[in-house]
Amino acid sequence: MKKPLTLTVSILLLSIVISHAQVNRVPSKSPRTELKIADKFYAESYFYTAAEYYKDVVRDDSTNRYAHFWLGMSLLQARDYENAEVFFAKFYEMKPGPKAKAKKWAEEDRVLFSTGGYYFGQVLHRNGKYDEAVQYLNRFKKEYTPKNDKDNLVALADLEIKGCEFAKKAKKAKVKVLSTGPGVNKSYTEASPYGIGEDELYYASLKVDSKLSGDTLIFFNGNKSKRYYNIYHSVKGGNEWGKGKPIENADINEDGYTIGNGTFNKAANRFYFTKCLEVDDDRPLCNIFVADFEAGKFSNVQRLPEPINEKEKATSTQPTVRTSDDGMDIVYFTSDREGGSGGMDIWYFLRTQNGEFKGPKILTGPVNTSADEVTPFFDDSTKTLYFSSNGQAGFGGFDVFKTQEGSDLSWGDIVNVGSPINTGADDLYYSRSTDQTNGFMVSNRVGSVPLNGIKTASDDIFYWSNFKYAVQGMAFKEGGDDGGVALKGATFKLYRKLEDGTKVLVGVDSSNRAGGDKSGGYYFFKLAPETDYVVEVEREGFQTKAENVSTKGLENEDTLQNNVAVRKGAYVVKGLVSEEGKTGGVKDANVELIEVYPNGMEKTVYYMKNDPYYYFDLEMDKNYKVVVRKNEYFTKIVEVNTHGLGNVDTIRKDITIVKLELNKTYTLQNVLYEFGKATLTENSKLVLNNLYQIMTENASFIIELSAHTDAIGSDKANMKLSQDRAESCVKYLIDKGIAKDRLKAVGYGESKPKVPNQTEDGKDDPAGRAINRRTEFQIIGLKKD
Repeated sequence: MKKPLTLTVSILLLSIVISHAQVNRVPSKSPRTELKIADKFYAESYFYTAAEYYKDVVRDDSTNRYAHFWLGMSLLQARDYENAEVFFAKFYEMKPGPKAKAKKWAEEDRVLFSTGGYYFGQVLHRNGKYDEAVQYLNRFKKEYTPKNDKDNLVALADLEIKGCEFAKKAKKAKVKVLSTGPGVNKSYTEASPYGIGEDELYYASLKVDSKLSGDTLIFFNGNKSKRYYNIYHSVKGGNEWGKGKPIENADINEDGYTIGNGTFNKAANRFYFTKCLEVDDDRPLCNIFVADFEAGKFSNVQRLPEPINEKEKATSTQPTVRTSDDGMDIVYFTSDREGGSGGMDIWYFLRTQNGEFKGPKILTGPVNTSADEVTPFFDDSTKTLYFSSNGQAGFGGFDVFKTQEGSDLSWGDIVNVGSPINTGADDLYYSRSTDQTNGFMVSNRVGSVPLNGIKTASDDIFYWSNFKYAVQGMAFKEGGDDGGVALKGATFKLYRKLEDGTKVLVGVDSSNRAGGDKSGGYYFFKLAPETDYVVEVEREGFQTKAENVSTKGLENEDTLQNNVAVRKGAYVVKGLVSEEGKTGGVKDANVELIEVYPNGMEKTVYYMKNDPYYYFDLEMDKNYKVVVRKNEYFTKIVEVNTHGLGNVDTIRKDITIVKLELNKTYTLQNVLYEFGKATLTENSKLVLNNLYQIMTENASFIIELSAHTDAIGSDKANMKLSQDRAESCVKYLIDKGIAKDRLKAVGYGESKPKVPNQTEDGKDDPAGRAINRRTEFQIIGLKKD
């Protein structure tokens, strides 16, 4: 008979084969005959039907070890973990009787039941009985002899033990998991939920016809009775999801294919999805397709090219879309193609802005294991990849894990997202909303719609949400005589505060709502549990105010009240940003306000894009810098102070910036060296920092940096000295991170004076020589991508 491998889930590929299907059963009066029929159905993966035949044998003969063992195995494969535990336990409670032959008993344990400890341990793990699970798994490891080099059951037992130890220590997160209800879930598999906001849902479900009704469905395998999945759309009304309807596009929900795994790009104008076949023709089991989406309609459906879809070699499925900074789609997906770590692995490909596809490539780092990694989801706002795996320690079966991409583009540690998202059932297709407070997932946990009376057989779509925390309040003028009335026109920003102190913007509220009267100056933000936040208030004419808010340590759901007092700005600095030599203003420059402390330390206070004016609120008796930066322009720094201004409330500072030109010579003022040497002074480094900033902000610039001397000394010595000085400048910039191939050092010695080194009567001219001792640069080219 067929011996079981590691459990698989039908939704992983959205396969049209229902692996735990059943067929009509005709009981037999002979236990021996029933055992043979049960074995046949088990070998053909009809686990429900096999279980019914094994039950008939157990009813007739409660001492039949063989029937008890394979009944437990059938129920495990049918994902009836509760009853699988019952019959595995009965099997291990059996002892050899007086008539049993010890050698035969031992031989059966060695040949027929040698894997039992592993699978019983797996069942106990899934059912949350961790200490008992470890007991049987250790017993299995001690007694089991691997059949060959590919037999990895001992390693899998170690993973189950590790998962049990993890689950025993894991804390339950403040998350609620609820079924999406009968409008979406039926007594068969639903998969691949994709939420748009909180009120729209796309998902995959079995295509229903008039022959399929009720809560207990009988599935038939075989080429003449296939069942297919379609992509459905459901809209939430009140607190309930409406009845899902198949999307109306025959090129997507195409007859003869199983369709699912739908996902949108960030702009919601492209829709990636999967089509699958049970029997390959000129395509593999699953292919990824893409469609245009506009005004609620799908069009222009196309199969993605090879090698993203491999012809007759491997499956490509379960896409999720990440949007790069330059607008490309980075699509993560799962595949069993060659080059992976084993089983299903996570890969990715690129879709450029002009519609070209590049890749695919395997996702490097710690994500992929020799087991299955499936159902990826990428959260753009936190640069976090979520996925399900049965190759990492967890609560049993497939658990949801996460990993974050670091600044060096490598993937960090793999973290189990914990309970109650993860259970002993299979937990897949996890996703998160943009505010991080809710999302969807798929699971066969208790609470899903029972299938054939089994509580954990059906994969259903669940909606999860954090404990409902929020913060609300208003902004009011500090020290005002208006009795603390809400300040109209305020904008509120919510930042998530990371452990290293950095802030990530997660929400903006400028609606100025206030209950029912809409008088303005109020805000409301949802919050995640156990998280630190900063609420920041901005209002023209007032100083920006930030206050810390935290949900750490809050046991019960709550809405925090936080009114923010803001101080009227003492002064305002504002002005026009323009280009030298031209009238009118320059828009979209980056304008930064920096406070300069008495000890020389500096802190950025505010940042904005001008349009073409800028303005900042200033405090009294302080020193500031206004810094203007724009691509292809020199950075301009203007100092501002508010000492002793009296009744003046507005400081006008128009700022002119100079456009960089190709092959034009620019002199770097005050780049000085030690006398007769090429060693840069500290002040010179500060000047070169401005050039470093220009090179950083204009990544395509290639420059020639040149040094010049006066006429004192020999031509040869001056040429060497100037070359050394130019190279000192270049080395300083390279050490700060500018690529070597963007810099060229040239020493011109005394060969290119700007003014004569002598007066008209032939006498030495120190002023002229000072002008000639200079450092310059030219933009000599543009680096290609």
